[in-house]
Amino acid sequence: MPSRWSLARRLVTLLTLGLGVLWLAAVGISTGLVWHEIDEVLDSALQETAQRLLPLVVADLGEHDETEGERTIGDAVEGHREYILYQVRDADGRVVLRSHDAPAEALPVPLAPGFATIDGRRFYTEMSAATGIAVQVTEKPGHRFETILDSVVGLLLPIVLVLPLAGIAVYWTVRQLVRPIDSVRQAIGTRSGTDLAPIDGAALPIELQPIITDVNRLLDRLDLALAGERAFAANSAHELRTPIAAALAQLQRLSADLGGTAHKARIDLILGSLRRLGNMVEKMLQLARADSGIAITGESADLLPVLTLLVDELRRSSGGSSRIVLTEPDITQWPRRIDIDAFGIVLRNLVDNALIHGDPSHPVNIFLDAAGDLHVVNRGPVVAPDKLHQLTERFRRGATEAPGSGLGLAIVETILRQAGGTLALSSPAKGTADGFEAVVSLP
Repeated sequence: MPSRWSLARRLVTLLTLGLGVLWLAAVGISTGLVWHEIDEVLDSALQETAQRLLPLVVADLGEHDETEGERTIGDAVEGHREYILYQVRDADGRVVLRSHDAPAEALPVPLAPGFATIDGRRFYTEMSAATGIAVQVTEKPGHRFETILDSVVGLLLPIVLVLPLAGIAVYWTVRQLVRPIDSVRQAIGTRSGTDLAPIDGAALPIELQPIITDVNRLLDRLDLALAGERAFAANSAHELRTPIAAALAQLQRLSADLGGTAHKARIDLILGSLRRLGNMVEKMLQLARADSGIAITGESADLLPVLTLLVDELRRSSGGSSRIVLTEPDITQWPRRIDIDAFGIVLRNLVDNALIHGDPSHPVNIFLDAAGDLHVVNRGPVVAPDKLHQLTERFRRGATEAPGSGLGLAIVETILRQAGGTLALSSPAKGTADGFEAVVSLP
């Protein structure tokens, strides 16, 4: 599996490194140019120095006796760095005059006018045609290299300060450029399964707008496919309700007519199968309504009277009036942001689930806690932890022989997710050693 990588981080890294490489390339080119210019300037300085010294030296030697031997000119000045040294040699090559920092032995340069390069050092010789006196000028060892090195360091030093600043500027620029991408990513990430509206890509650059166009086309196709599936499920379930109800009515009459005959048991089996089929059809209708976004609403409603009314209706319709126990809350209002019909579907499924799978010798307790969350608790076998989180999957049933469709908790979870609420399941129920508890939290 390829590793994940960040477009923004890679852009910042590549652009910053690119700036650094370009800067180094510029430094290399500049170094070559500076080297050439420094050579020209220093060569010119050597030549000019020799040419100015020669007439002075010739005149000075004419005033002194050549038998006086070698002489030095000038003393070192404290705090002053000298880079050029010279020697004056007679026609026989003897050193008759030199600067104070020049060596006593003759420089390793032939007595020939012009420039010479020996061991990386530059020398210049200027000769008097009349007297044969020669002035040889050179630089201190390493002076030219140090000059070039100082120039290169001067070119490289700013990169230490400029490159981090350039990296910060590049990072800020890249973040500004990818911000529209982040906004689109968040818009896609926050979409629910029922929100397939087109994504607004007007803020994106033209290079990325074709991607948003293709995504919107995909969303349109998904919306059409899901709408077709929901319509098929809802229409099929709706169309099945009438013939199933008619068949149940006819079978019930037939069962009553047959009385205590041997055929009554077979009729009762068929009646049980039809009732299960009718229950499945009802769950399919509820699932279709849940998938259509029935719970989405922008207004709050007081669910307290709805809760009381629904519990009374469930007591009458389920035949379990003695098992359903509603603890009267100590509040006068219970405002929550959910569609009333959707809340009715949630409560019906939770109570039906508790009645079917709970211990028939114990009640189903319904109450509101201090935080305003709704609890539906029943006693019965403990659900294994590894199976508990699977109960909200469609057509997933626990390890039970009780009748059911495996859709009740899936419908509840779908509706609560649309309303911004949550469904928490626990087994055993809190405060008991067995049972099952469902906690509904609504915004």
